[in-house]
Amino acid sequence: MTGEKGVLEQAVAELRTAEAAVIEARRKVTAAIISQRRAGMPVPEIAERTGKTPIDIQNVLNVAGVS
Repeated sequence: MTGEKGVLEQAVAELRTAEAAVIEARRKVTAAIISQRRAGMPVPEIAERTGKTPIDIQNVLNVAGVS
């Protein structure tokens, strides 16, 4: 075996932590998109402010049942 024992396991643990953080961040962005749309913000503006396309935003809203 090369390298320090446990290095691989530590790297995997860090990856899992990072993946969980990404999932949580996506949930927060989705909630913010829904909130802003319900507050009356137009889809194109949400898209511009998030760096996503209007189609991406509309897909998020459709899944959430928000028009």
